Amino acid sequence: MRRTNSTLRRRRAADKVYVPKSARDNHYLIAEMPLTDKLIELVVGKVDLSLEQPYQKFYQKLAKLAFDVVEEFDIDHANFIANNRLVRVRNSDEQQVLHTEKQSFFFYSPNHNSTFKGYFDGAVRSNKVKFLFLATGDSLREDAGSFHQKVFNAVNIISKRIGLQASELKVRDHQHLTYDIFAREKGSRESVTHTFREISARYLHQGYKLEGEHTAITYAVVSVPMARRLLKGTDIDHNADKPYENLYTEITQAFTQSAKKHKLNHATIIANGMSPIVRYDEQARTIINGDIISLGYNPHDEAGEINSEWQGDKLVDTIRLVFFATDVDETHKTYGKFVNQVMQTIGSFADELNWKKDRDYMLMRLNQQLVRRV
Repeated sequence: MRRTNSTLRRRRAADKVYVPKSARDNHYLIAEMPLTDKLIELVVGKVDLSLEQPYQKFYQKLAKLAFDVVEEFDIDHANFIANNRLVRVRNSDEQQVLHTEKQSFFFYSPNHNSTFKGYFDGAVRSNKVKFLFLATGDSLREDAGSFHQKVFNAVNIISKRIGLQASELKVRDHQHLTYDIFAREKGSRESVTHTFREISARYLHQGYKLEGEHTAITYAVVSVPMARRLLKGTDIDHNADKPYENLYTEITQAFTQSAKKHKLNHATIIANGMSPIVRYDEQARTIINGDIISLGYNPHDEAGEINSEWQGDKLVDTIRLVFFATDVDETHKTYGKFVNQVMQTIGSFADELNWKKDRDYMLMRLNQQLVRRV
C-alpha cells in the first residue's frame, strides 16, 4: 500500500506546473454566426443596396439588441464585430484595438478596462458577425465557470430575441496563461501551482456542468525572438536566394530533437512571418490566408508528427513553436504533465541554441479552448 501511495504521489506531482506569479491571464468568449440574408431579414427586413452604407442600420440595430442583453446580465466588457477580421485578444495595461488587413487585436487589462463598442463598416457586408465578451476581475481562472455560464445565457437570449433557431450561434471559450519560461533564471522566485484541468472538467469542479456537445483543445505557443546570437551562430550567405535556410534548418533540428527527447510528437515550428491560429479539425489541415496560418488538428488522433513552416528567404522577428495536446496527454483529467513536457522541451531547445536564459525570454502562451453551440 505504501508503494502504491508513493507512486500515486509521484504521478500527481508530475501533473503540477509551477508558473511564475507574474503570469498574465486572459479569458474571453466569442459568439459568432454567418451573416446571412435570413439574419438581415430578422433584424431589419430589407436592405437598400443603393445607399452609401446599406448595412449601417442592420449593424447598429443588431449591436443595440446585443448590448441591451449584455447590460441585463451585468457583463462589463463586450464588443460587436463585423469586419471580416480574425479576433485576437491580448493582456495589456493600455486598452486599445489595432487592426491589420486580416486581424483585429484587442488589448485590455482584466483589472480595470470596460467597454461597449461596435467595429464595422456600414458600406461592407461582413461574412460573419461576432460578439466578443472579455472577462474582468482579478480571479479569472477561479471565476471562469461562472463567467462562461453568464455569457452563454446572455448569448442564448440574444439568439432568441433575434429569432434564430437552436444551434445557429456558436460560442468559443478561450483561456490563455502567458509567461516567460525562464522567469526563474531572471530572479523571479514566486510561483503559482496549476494542473490545467480540461475546461469542462474545471467548470464542473466549479459547479457548472456544460450541457450538450462540445469540443475542446489544449495547445501551447512559444514565441522565440530572433536574437542576434542566433544569427551569429550560423553561416549566412546574404547573396544566396535563401540566405536563412541553414539558420532555420539548424533551429528546426534542435526543436525536433528536443521535442522527441521529451516525448512530444505533435508540434510545428513556424518561421515565415505568419501568425498561427489553432483549430479543432478532424482533417488536420493547414490553411494560409494572408498573414494568418491556421493549424488544424484532431486531439483524438494519437498519430502525430513534427512539422516545419518556414521560408529561407525571410528573416522573421519571432519564431513560434506550437505544441498540440492529444487525448493521451490528458492525465487525471489534467494537462499538467503536457505543460511540463513543453517547458522541459523548451529548456533543452534553449540549451541547444546556447540561449541566455538569465537575459532573453521565451514567452509561452498556454491556450485552452472550448466550442459549443447555443
